[in-house]
This record gives sequence, structure tokens and C-alpha cells, in this order.
Amino acid sequence: YQWGFWMVLLYLDFSRLLAEREQALVREVIKESTNSLFGIDPSSTKINFLSPPEQKIACARVTFFILGSSENSMQLRKRLLELANATMSQKFMAYGIGFKMQEPTIYVESPVTI
Repeated sequence: YQWGFWMVLLYLDFSRLLAEREQALVREVIKESTNSLFGIDPSSTKINFLSPPEQKIACARVTFFILGSSENSMQLRKRLLELANATMSQKFMAYGIGFKMQEPTIYVESPVTI
């Protein structure tokens, strides 16, 4: 039987540099939004902030792993991830943090036979 682990990469561009407190809030919102999804390994969520030199914006790279056993289950998880992204967007707006998610979301498949 074949299972697949999918590594998901999200890139978020914020409209300005974020203070440490705001970065902590962003981490919390992302983890709450993604960890509530079935099939995501909560311990795999990693968030790295990047500030390109001489630019007045902040970027975040988010990676996590999703377990999927079929194409249908992956399609469902992708749809759930879209809903989580909408939730993140609403929360960031409520806190006055503007951002844009780079498209496309990157999915890297790693099949495992058991």
C-alpha cells in the first residue's frame, strides 16, 4: 500500500518589516491555522522570517508535512489548506498586518510504500 508525505512550502510577503512581537503573533496565527487541519504533522511546521537586504518588507517561509494516501485525500487537504489560508488572512487583517501569499503553493511528494 502506498502512502505519500507531501512537504508544503508557503511564502508570505508582508507589506512592512515586522517587530519581534508581530513575528511571534504571525507564528501563532500560522500554527493555529495549519495545525487544526487533519493530516498535518504539527511538529513539522517551521516558520522562517527573511528580510531581503535594503528592502522594507518582511518575508516568511512556512514548511510542513501532510500525510495523504490517495489523490482524492490530497485534493481534500489542499482545499482545507485554502480555507486555513483564508482564516490566516482574516486574522492578519484584524491585527493590521498586511501580507500577500506568493503563488503557487509548492507541494513536494515523497511516496512511502508500507
